[in-house]
Amino acid sequence: MTGTEEFLFLSAELTGFGVGQLSATGLADTYRSLVLERAGPPRLDRLRAAVAAGAGRPPAFPDESVRELARAVVHLWYLGTWPGLPPAGAEGAADGTAAAPPDEQVDRPADGPFVVSSRAYAEGLVWRTFGARAPGTVPQAHGSWSLPPSVEEPAGGPPGPRRGVATAPAGQR
Repeated sequence: MTGTEEFLFLSAELTGFGVGQLSATGLADTYRSLVLERAGPPRLDRLRAAVAAGAGRPPAFPDESVRELARAVVHLWYLGTWPGLPPAGAEGAADGTAAAPPDEQVDRPADGPFVVSSRAYAEGLVWRTFGARAPGTVPQAHGSWSLPPSVEEPAGGPPGPRRGVATAPAGQR
């Protein structure tokens, strides 16, 4: 995977949000770096290839390792938290799928979930899907809880997923 722009296109396909909407969060570089660190370039490249091969259709993941990475990337964008990944190659035994290729079977311990940052929490796509702000991030007037959410147009387009794009997590479409 070469750069942030390519990561944004991959993320747009997985999340259902537009590239402009994802870029407007200001977290693309942070998320790309985190995914590269936690999953490794070969695994991310295999995810990119699987999504590109789908050409607008739900991707056919070559193995559970890539499917788990797709789920983790979607989770990252929507919630601002990294869910953790099992080590590459650990998935094959239990579910009958092929283990990760040898170039991915490096000594990476399983990592647990964590919040990336307070900004990642506030910019989570989950809040945009229903036109709200993350609780505790923007001061509200007294009684604001009694009013319906206001839908604002972010710089990258309308809030929520792009129209006509499936938004179920990858592998569950």
